[in-house]
Amino acid sequence: MTDPLTIPDSDQRCVWVFSVDLPEDDLADFGHEAHTDEGDVQWPLGDALGLSSYPDQDFVELFDLSTLQEYGFSRYLSEANGMDIGDDAAKLDALRGGVALVFSQALSDGQERFAPKAPLSFVGRYALPVDLPTHEKLTSTSAEGLLPQGKPVKSDARIGGMVATFVLLFLAVFVTLFVWISG
Repeated sequence: MTDPLTIPDSDQRCVWVFSVDLPEDDLADFGHEAHTDEGDVQWPLGDALGLSSYPDQDFVELFDLSTLQEYGFSRYLSEANGMDIGDDAAKLDALRGGVALVFSQALSDGQERFAPKAPLSFVGRYALPVDLPTHEKLTSTSAEGLLPQGKPVKSDARIGGMVATFVLLFLAVFVTLFVWISG
């Protein structure tokens, strides 16, 4: 299995889940982006993710799990976001405190791996389920096709060309033999 902190080079929609070890009152400041007078951007959550550049904030969620107490965090990931959480429902529902969700749409090219730093702890990576379509067997006569075909039938023109080639080769050998004998 691949490292779950590695960002796959595919279009499959994924979410990385991180627990945030901060009091609920500090979550807003942790997730807030600030701009300095020099034009620099400071984003504590973006720094803690350990990426080469900040992800797109439109696809990053940061919240306290108490807001989903009645709905359930595993249900939020699987039903509301369509993620395949496998057998992790109990693990996800047992989480308490803050969580950060980073969806694959937030990541730009060149970002290869998360390297989370405190107060983040990696929980898991979840993806949309891959459903391969099943096809019913085609039963109509037009679907039968011509396979296997074998060798193609030789046309009259092809047969005539082969005969003419053989006759010319025979005559060339015959003439060469007569010239050699008479010479």
